[in-house]
Amino acid sequence: MPGKIPHVQTEACARLIQDHRHMEQLLANLENALAEPDPDRLVEKAKRVMGEVESEINTHFACEEQVLFPAVAPYHPMVLMEVEHDELIALKDSLLASLQTDKPTSETLNTVKDVGQRFIQEMLDHMGRENSGIFPTCEQALSDTEKEEVIAGIEAIRSQALKTPTPSITRPDRTFQYYSLNLSDDPQRKIMAHRIFDDAIQESKHIVIQAGEALAEHWAPKRALLICLQGEAVFSANEQSQPMTPGTIIAMTPQLRHAIQAKTRCDILLLLQND
Repeated sequence: MPGKIPHVQTEACARLIQDHRHMEQLLANLENALAEPDPDRLVEKAKRVMGEVESEINTHFACEEQVLFPAVAPYHPMVLMEVEHDELIALKDSLLASLQTDKPTSETLNTVKDVGQRFIQEMLDHMGRENSGIFPTCEQALSDTEKEEVIAGIEAIRSQALKTPTPSITRPDRTFQYYSLNLSDDPQRKIMAHRIFDDAIQESKHIVIQAGEALAEHWAPKRALLICLQGEAVFSANEQSQPMTPGTIIAMTPQLRHAIQAKTRCDILLLLQND
């Protein structure tokens, strides 16, 4: 078994440290199962252990991502920990899939052992980084009230898990959409606005103002970014004026009264934040 992860004395994270110790024992059981010489017994033992591992991982990761990470995020970036969670879940799922066999072949056994050993080591490494970095940061940075909220949140998830198994963490689909703006067409009106997309997070528009025309003073109820794509204009707000040329970016708070006067044809990308 690889070296055990370091333990630290904690308060708010005491239950999570306890979870880590329990996981260490499960990983030791998994390593013993992977060393079983009989193929059928190896698969049987590994399946049994991984059933416990999956249940523990689901609940433990939920405690961290729903409670601990949001509390610590202002003091320590959590993106890497979430990425590691994703990688560990993928390894866990791969191992479980490899164990779904009635008659294990030598190739299947090699896959189970390789993935299993990698899962054990990466799980230990991950827990070690949390024990030596995330948990101490939590104890040092959070107020007593924040720590009490973390403790209560973790216990709530643990209590619910006793009634209903905690599902595995899922992420929103990571996708992209491609758009192309035509910056050469002659607009049919002096001022034109074309919506590019509008979703729960953001709305975007392509605005074209003909030379010499002005977008009269107005305001938007949302936070907004104006990005000049081509042309020249003057942005005015709060009795101040700023030139707009290709590459100019103007960030606006909600309800800022502003106007835009175009010197030449000016193409502007407007991004609105949907709260």
